[in-house]
Amino acid sequence: MQNIRRRVFAAGVALTAVTALTACSSDSSTGAGGSGDLRIGYMIWDTSVPFYSNLISKANETADSMGADLDIQSGNGDLAQQIAVVQQFVTQQYDMILISPSDPKGIVPAIRQANAANIPVMAVNTKADTSDGAELVTYVGVDDVEFGHHQGELLAKALDGKGTVAYITGKLGTSAQIERQQGFEDALGDYPGIKVVATQAADWDNAKALAVTQDFLSKYPSGQLDAVVGQGPESVTGAKYAFGNNRKDVKFIIGDYPADVRDAIVEGSVYGTVDQDPAPQGVNAITYAVNWLQGKESEVPRPEAYIDMPVVTQENVDDVPAAWGE
Repeated sequence: MQNIRRRVFAAGVALTAVTALTACSSDSSTGAGGSGDLRIGYMIWDTSVPFYSNLISKANETADSMGADLDIQSGNGDLAQQIAVVQQFVTQQYDMILISPSDPKGIVPAIRQANAANIPVMAVNTKADTSDGAELVTYVGVDDVEFGHHQGELLAKALDGKGTVAYITGKLGTSAQIERQQGFEDALGDYPGIKVVATQAADWDNAKALAVTQDFLSKYPSGQLDAVVGQGPESVTGAKYAFGNNRKDVKFIIGDYPADVRDAIVEGSVYGTVDQDPAPQGVNAITYAVNWLQGKESEVPRPEAYIDMPVVTQENVDDVPAAWGE
């Protein structure tokens, strides 16, 4: 496979293919380090997830402006492939490796290999476990526990502290899913009148979120369900379905703020959301990576570099542009 400078492509690799991949990408004229500048490899667990489009765009723009070579590869949602991509970056002796893993624990062996090779590693958007010896420069993204807490408080406001709720999570095992659910449940501890009657994963997928919502609405007819909370923006598909099928009795709380979620808040099919903007995550990740490699360690927030998460409802939607999409 040929690495193309600053181009996102699917890393069709397996654990046993690292040597072959390295041999195929040894031509520095087309590889990530062709200009001789700082070389940064970035593994994203699945670049096809719409959220990552703006993060990738801003990361590329920032790398260009700072004179760094950025090589972004997709793990295609497969842990073995994600590990293989990181191993490839280690073998190619990149200056720094950025990771957005799907499994915070499963990626640890690859991080350790980078640590052993003295290559700094930074987590972006999704976290990696550091309790078992893996070392990270920092984590760039949102505080997902606080994200979930914001959703819980928004739900309590929407229901005036009392009602029945169905909960749609993202991909099970990702740090965002785990921590958002933790924060959500912590928040609801202050509202004993709110009961979660069903929980189902939708894997950050629009079609799955719609199917899960349809199942909830069928199982809980009018009068038996007061709200649906979705960890990610994909739940907007179900909100629009409910709105168009006369289930306006169910309030929807969404996570993230793309254009279709903003439109849904305006029309009234979504009560509100927590805005996680991908753009500053891309900008900050590259900025901190370059600063670290240039010896400006004091300019890199550690152990986390959190971004703000405004809550958006009809009260302020006119003042808050969508984080991505058209």
